[in-house]
Amino acid sequence: MKRLSLKKFITELSSRLDKLSYDELKAIILHHAQTLSPAERQPFLDIFSGLQRRREQKPVRTDSDYLLKEIETFGKRVQDHEYTDGWGWDHELRDERAWGDESWVYEVDGLFEVIDKLYEAGDYPLARKAYEKLLGVYHGAVEEGQLAGYDHDEMLRSDLEEIALKYLRCIYLTERPASRPKALFGAISSTYYNISLTLEGITNVSLEDLPDLDRFGRNWTAYLKKRKGDVLATRLLKEAIGLFQGIEGLEALARDHGLEYPGAFVDWLEALKEKKLYEDMVRAAELGLETLPDSLAIRARIADYLYTAARELKQEDLAKLALKVALHSSPSLARLLNLLDSAESHEQRTTLIDEAMSRFAEIQGRKGRSRTTSWTIGRSRDLDENCVPETLEMYCHLLRGDYSKVFSLMEKSKPLGWSHGASPNFLAVPFFLFAGWNRDQPLMPNMSELWNQATAVRSLMHDEWMIDHYHERLESDDLASSLRAYLENALVNQPIAEKDLAKYFQSAEKAARKRIDAIVSNKFRKSYWKAAQLISAIAETYWSNGKHDKGQGLIDHFRGKYNRHSAFKSELKGMAAKSRLFSVR
Repeated sequence: MKRLSLKKFITELSSRLDKLSYDELKAIILHHAQTLSPAERQPFLDIFSGLQRRREQKPVRTDSDYLLKEIETFGKRVQDHEYTDGWGWDHELRDERAWGDESWVYEVDGLFEVIDKLYEAGDYPLARKAYEKLLGVYHGAVEEGQLAGYDHDEMLRSDLEEIALKYLRCIYLTERPASRPKALFGAISSTYYNISLTLEGITNVSLEDLPDLDRFGRNWTAYLKKRKGDVLATRLLKEAIGLFQGIEGLEALARDHGLEYPGAFVDWLEALKEKKLYEDMVRAAELGLETLPDSLAIRARIADYLYTAARELKQEDLAKLALKVALHSSPSLARLLNLLDSAESHEQRTTLIDEAMSRFAEIQGRKGRSRTTSWTIGRSRDLDENCVPETLEMYCHLLRGDYSKVFSLMEKSKPLGWSHGASPNFLAVPFFLFAGWNRDQPLMPNMSELWNQATAVRSLMHDEWMIDHYHERLESDDLASSLRAYLENALVNQPIAEKDLAKYFQSAEKAARKRIDAIVSNKFRKSYWKAAQLISAIAETYWSNGKHDKGQGLIDHFRGKYNRHSAFKSELKGMAAKSRLFSVR
């Protein structure tokens, strides 16, 4: 759900209220009132009876020493581990978490509530000190595992991102104009949520305008330009130019300094897209692709915008070219499938795959490049070079029907690390198990879930942080179903010879057994269900081919081998119960 700042929310709400008549507004309020729970009804009524009383409320007065001392006292209790008595397994979460006293939630929320009142009352110096101190205590405690709970931010009623913006606004309002840029950048750099913090957010977190904003904009832009290559400075600079100079400023930055700030082309294109200036988008995208070297991954994002503009202008050949440039600039499965969708025949798809693999070999062969993303801490991601995800070639081989090459990859793969998509076996093993399924029988639950999970793509796009979602399909049901359809069609159009299938299936079972043993023998409790699912999926595949006893024997083997692992046996029983074909005694 889209987050709205306070200023945008109040502005939009006020605009909508102005358009309503008295009777319409009354009807809306009464309708909303009917949806409230009994506990919410009296507070809702109080909204309408207490407006004048709230206006007459006296200014908040707080002893600054007392408040800061309260935060320090809380911090000392945290350091003394009063809110946690250790880590342990949570069966409901299927994960480790800190156990202990969760009353810290009410203390933190209460302290933030006091500081918020100071902020609203205009005591920005004290609010700044208190926000900084409490945020430091809280984030340090979470990092050190000193607070009971699991997803700590979600446990709080307070919105920590909005609190961080208020803290930054306090810095702006308490610093002298000359020192504002340095102080604000330093605070953003050290703030836990800096990836989502923006000057626009700081501006809109309250209803009042920030004083002297135009002069600050000039100083802020000049300050950020001095920090070339810095990831945070680059992001904030592009935002600042967009805010204070608009499309013209972004165009000037891209044209004059595009090699230093490649992301300026993206921001320029986004601004043009918002105004539906599609012909201008084509020209800007073509300039960006002409300007930037083909070693930069960000060219894919520029190509994404070119694709969108071309589709709007009904220039289908240009749209297909954009899809190819996007894949060749930032290889990923999502981009590969997008390109294959544009092909009109099986022969065209094969040609596109062959061209893609040739490009992948060129990227991998580039001097000084590894198969993983080159990335320097603190450097702008706009400068990332393209690379090929390790498993992408495997997808190409499967889609082309080159099963023997995937078979050779499977044999070399390690038994662990499948869940992160780093090992070819996370797909190769389920694929060959699926290939061995007797199509005269419906898929049973464990084999079906294993196949769906293997094709529910994760971590396959190294530039995931910069995906444009308007036509990318990463981790979506659409992408997963498309991938499954392509793979299943490959088995129909290029069927595996019976002799080869037996060999591939045997190798897949061998790799699965190694994974199961690695998980259970090393007591990776969070992954017991994965081991149990693999066993049950193989057993179900045997059943589909009329070999129920062999499937039951496989389950009995692992049940006996790990008889003393009660948690694993429980998972195995659960998986067997899904298919109702086998028993776990």
